[in-house]
Amino acid sequence: MEKLCRRCVVLYSGGLDSLLAVHIMLSLNFEVYPLFVKTPFYNKDEKQLEKGLFGLPVKLHTAKNDEEYLKIVKQPVFGYGKNLNPCVDCKIFFFKQAKRFMDEIGACFVVTGEVLGQRPMSQRSYSVMRAVEKRADLSNLVLRPLSAKCLPQTDMEKEGIVDKDKLFCITGRSRSKQFELAKRFGIEDFESPAGGCLLTDASMSRRVKEMLKYGYNNEFELELLTYGRHFRINSKRFVVSRRKDETYLMLKKFGSVLPLLKCRNAPGAIGVFAVEPDGKDIETAAAVLKRYSKKAELFEYGYKDEVKIVQPVDINENELELLKI
Repeated sequence: MEKLCRRCVVLYSGGLDSLLAVHIMLSLNFEVYPLFVKTPFYNKDEKQLEKGLFGLPVKLHTAKNDEEYLKIVKQPVFGYGKNLNPCVDCKIFFFKQAKRFMDEIGACFVVTGEVLGQRPMSQRSYSVMRAVEKRADLSNLVLRPLSAKCLPQTDMEKEGIVDKDKLFCITGRSRSKQFELAKRFGIEDFESPAGGCLLTDASMSRRVKEMLKYGYNNEFELELLTYGRHFRINSKRFVVSRRKDETYLMLKKFGSVLPLLKCRNAPGAIGVFAVEPDGKDIETAAAVLKRYSKKAELFEYGYKDEVKIVQPVDINENELELLKI
């Protein structure tokens, strides 16, 4: 490692710990490249993430590889947490993205806001942290400034690139020391502490398991997982909005790109197919949508240049339940 190397990649989630890591490295006069790793289930608003970095001499970068990530979710080497969250494998994935970016920009090491003992899987012990580093080809090249004084030296500390005395020894789940550091750096606006990964949610995990069974067709189907009521109609995912605000959001996000079924001349929910359905599928979908749009008598189906009116047939509760995901 070159002794003059002052460029590092900081894995940045928008949370306080990763934001503190950015501030600490800047205070030590490093050239900092914040990297947000986006996944289908950890998909934050990049504009919002940038707000946390406002005024700092850094630019947010983003990495994304849905195909690679879904393989991890389907078959994690280190298993799952309480639900479908492959936390250790997920951390390895994040580190691999950081390693690629590090090599691309000519940085020398990766920095994270990890705190020893804070999370039950990926941060429960130093041995787990080391295993993650090794599998990402980053052995001794990950600096954890919040816990560094409690951990063995990295290559950067051994070679004098980073002064260990200017780092910290924070451990465990309490966040009081992080709040003190936030005051020191003048950080007033930051996210409340939370994992943020949708795979820790039981209902989302069920949807994802079902999707992995059938396979997913496009990135829109991944995005649809976070909306509405889900049904499987002849192997095709059909999603029905639940509330007025969700109806608006689904119209805005998917209305021009996915097959859409909506009420004609009456208020009600909308339904979106992940892929193009056939005529029989549309009739079944209209029957489903009718159950959540009592005032509607007719429905309008639209996709690309096709628009047609659909008369819903009746569907009983048992039939509806069989279609539900």
